[in-house]
Amino acid sequence: MAHFERDLDFVLAAMFHAAYDSGQYPDGRSSRRSEAHRKWLEARIGPRAEGLVARVGAMKFDTGDPERLLQEGVPAGDEDILFLQLAHEVDDLADGGLAFAPKYCRSIETRVAACAILARQLGREDLAATIETYGGRYEALGWAAALQDVRLEGFRIAPNMRTYIKLRREKLRGGSVEVI
Repeated sequence: MAHFERDLDFVLAAMFHAAYDSGQYPDGRSSRRSEAHRKWLEARIGPRAEGLVARVGAMKFDTGDPERLLQEGVPAGDEDILFLQLAHEVDDLADGGLAFAPKYCRSIETRVAACAILARQLGREDLAATIETYGGRYEALGWAAALQDVRLEGFRIAPNMRTYIKLRREKLRGGSVEVI
């Protein structure tokens, strides 16, 4: 984000984008946005950045969502959140991790194309070019398909025993979690 935007609130929001779905708070709870968590985060990163974090978590950006947004249009007033989502897409693309976790399966080409168009619609040519560059590298990662586990949608690190137990329970209930 810092490469594409100098506004500190955007940089902070990008850094804390997963605070409400993966954060660990002083009360020992995680994965929810309570008023106490909101106040705690706001005290550390400021009200504007916290508001962006809350809104970025509310925008669906899973499989097929960039393509859907391209077809339906971005809801008015959500351009800043789309920008955050697109900048995070660079992070997801840059390390090649999407080749191993088939979160987007074969749709990665259409996803990259849609994300680049959306970035251009926001007037972010540099972001669009970066998305296309990293997306183009996935053609060379075809060998990684043999390592994919179709049950997984991504990776999550359990920062403590409480989160580990929570993930184990989700697996026992049939969730798409693999505990290693």
